[in-house]
Amino acid sequence: MAKDPVCGMEVDEKQAEFFTRFEHETYYFCSKACQDHFEQEEGIQHSEPGKKWWQKILKEPKDTPPKCH
Repeated sequence: MAKDPVCGMEVDEKQAEFFTRFEHETYYFCSKACQDHFEQEEGIQHSEPGKKWWQKILKEPKDTPPKCH
């Protein structure tokens, strides 16, 4: 099982409908919304070490990612 990098949901790689290859790694998603969100923000995910990607894009960083469903 893989973990959706957007919402943290467990995703079965063998049955995953949504996935993206980025920097030699495959990311699996529970929904098209999570995949689209990740693909839009992938360019900033390494710009601020120590922060989660959603903390970099939200004006008020939170400890949990946005809800996808």
